[in-house]
Amino acid sequence: MATLNGRHPYVRYMTFTNEDFTLYATTTEDSQKVYDLNENPYTHILLGYTKEDLDAPYLEITAKLSEVKDDTLKLKITNFFKDVFTSEDGDMVTLQFDPITIKLMNDGEPQELKL
Repeated sequence: MATLNGRHPYVRYMTFTNEDFTLYATTTEDSQKVYDLNENPYTHILLGYTKEDLDAPYLEITAKLSEVKDDTLKLKITNFFKDVFTSEDGDMVTLQFDPITIKLMNDGEPQELKL
């Protein structure tokens, strides 16, 4: 996932889950990525690229950070990540990424879905 840190791009590895086309992640609320996204809520995400299959199709997603408003959904996302991530560095926050565009890559001609 790429963000802007000041005027410079910054890329970090993230784990996501989804509901339909919306992506969710969790991180510590005082992390640099949360700061970056609060300054500029737009991000670019690559999903599906692995070293085991470099020619496999993957997704390029442009998305905007938004607030998770549904408490039931927030609990579901938190429970999904609780066994994946534990942090003693601070409180965890759920991030919601609403896609703007999704491109399917490495599967013939790139196909773009504008939402």
